[in-house]
Amino acid sequence: MEQAELEALVLAHYEEIYAYCWRHLGQRELAQDLTQTAFLRFWQHRDRYTHDGRELNYLYTIAGNLCKDWFKRKKPVAIDDLPESQRDPAVPPPDRDTALTVRAALAALPFEQRNTVLLYYDRGFTAPEIAAITHTTVPTVRYRLLRATRRLRELLKEELP
Repeated sequence: MEQAELEALVLAHYEEIYAYCWRHLGQRELAQDLTQTAFLRFWQHRDRYTHDGRELNYLYTIAGNLCKDWFKRKKPVAIDDLPESQRDPAVPPPDRDTALTVRAALAALPFEQRNTVLLYYDRGFTAPEIAAITHTTVPTVRYRLLRATRRLRELLKEELP
């Protein structure tokens, strides 16, 4: 992969990977850092990548692993604790209270379930695509979606009127 190809890849997919990281982390600068790190790792390990047209899946895998590693090292910061300058202005919630409640419910899910929910509902990947990204099986993806949606219903039932 030539540098021009990498630049085209970054231009084509930066916003998607950034949005994915931001939804996991809720912090603009951290999401930007991990997005850049994902592309850097892709570039550094391009010899391992087979050019089969799935570079976006590979980028999601790298970004998901970076987010997971960050959660292992750091305790997440509540969105209310962030100054306005760190909230992503590109994602204005239609109803702030509802958005914060849903965000808190998502944060309460285990990483694997949250990751699956974000890839499926937010990014629009299919179960087989998520299985490839997360290196699991389609039944595992479906199970995680089922468990996550049940848990989200429970959490949101308690919080939303």
